[in-house]
Amino acid sequence: MRAIQEIRRSYTTAAQAIKEPCWGGLAMPAMMRMRVKPRGRTNCWRAFWFASATAILAFFAVQPGQAQSLADRLKAVQSGNEGPPPPSLPKWKPVSSATSSMAIPLVKGLIVSGVQAGEQGDREQIRSMKDVTPAAATMVIEWDAQGGSGGAGSNLPKRVLTTRIVDRADLLTSHRVMQYYANGATEHYPGAVGFGGSTEVLNQLRAGQQSEFDLQANPDPLLALVSGQSMPISWNGHAMRKCTLHRVGTTDVSIPMLVNSVPVELAALHAMCSLDGIGEVQLYFLDQPANPLIIAGQLPEGISQMIKIDFPLNAPQTGSDSPMEQALAQKKPVEIYGIYFDFNSASLKPASEAVLKQIADILTKNPGWKLSVAGHTDNIGDSGFNQSLSERRAAAVKDALVKEYKIAPDRLTTTGYGASRPIATNATVEGRARNRRVELQRQ
Repeated sequence: MRAIQEIRRSYTTAAQAIKEPCWGGLAMPAMMRMRVKPRGRTNCWRAFWFASATAILAFFAVQPGQAQSLADRLKAVQSGNEGPPPPSLPKWKPVSSATSSMAIPLVKGLIVSGVQAGEQGDREQIRSMKDVTPAAATMVIEWDAQGGSGGAGSNLPKRVLTTRIVDRADLLTSHRVMQYYANGATEHYPGAVGFGGSTEVLNQLRAGQQSEFDLQANPDPLLALVSGQSMPISWNGHAMRKCTLHRVGTTDVSIPMLVNSVPVELAALHAMCSLDGIGEVQLYFLDQPANPLIIAGQLPEGISQMIKIDFPLNAPQTGSDSPMEQALAQKKPVEIYGIYFDFNSASLKPASEAVLKQIADILTKNPGWKLSVAGHTDNIGDSGFNQSLSERRAAAVKDALVKEYKIAPDRLTTTGYGASRPIATNATVEGRARNRRVELQRQ
């Protein structure tokens, strides 16, 4: 039995070596997985052959009374979980009068944050719209992959970035999506979308029609080996999986979202398809033809969900137009969600700049004000770690305001509350997102 456990442990280690530096971790809606640059493939292929051999050995370790098919056995071994099935997305309620009609514009400065839920916590992926022109939209995709390759730093997050350019014509009419991203690359695939659906696909689904929406095949050879995937089709030299979407139900569902730090519910169209040899794909499109983002998705290999959307308003929020300033003027607490940190870390992400600048502008305009900055976490993980993390994140916000925006340090105090002051349930992805926050209070 111990030998069997060692084989499985070796397999999991080898598989992890592939999934993080070579193809990364499962990330956002449409189930994006990072791909490695070509220069790193040698070590990845070594790990692949080692893990494959281990998988075959582990297959023969079925205990009496645990008979399984080859495909099921290999899937279970690869995932490291031979017990309960993977989690599924919530059963969201139909739209109602409480569902917001707010338009989410495709504009420069749009930031969309989503998570993949895991045992160690919710790993966020941040997509920032770098530029939008009449010809194309350019988005920077950033997330934390598992860092290091051993030693004390092996569990620390490693920030990875990809830039994706999508032609505006494809945002209107494309029926295929390239949902895997190469770390450190700038990618452009004319004829395909990369961070949502197209207007044409959404309109066909709205009309009750089926719609072709082919998905890029998983570039991870290990997953292809163990999942029993059929041969993909080819498009411009890229392997694709044929997906014929159809609408589920006749009405939209309401998906909770933090939009510009305000909790709302957005209308989403639920569609699904079946991929031969893989299973069902569930996609939830933002039901707005001008910007049909995929705001939640589920593949057999995992789930992911958007939780936050921020975008610049048409008029700058200054003076009495700023809800943040209005609340602080009345000495009301202000919950801030547009400040982004690395996974399980107090390191600020670049996407935090807009909100930090807004806070700094308010303090500059009101030189007599002093603020307390409080950090809060969800309840995943050790309470002591969460307490320390909340304190360090509050201190990081103060540090950025002092160093980058020249705010006097004696105008800011910091504290942390860990998971002790939730404002929503920790049982859901969106609830945990609301609990992970920075709170400002005028003193």
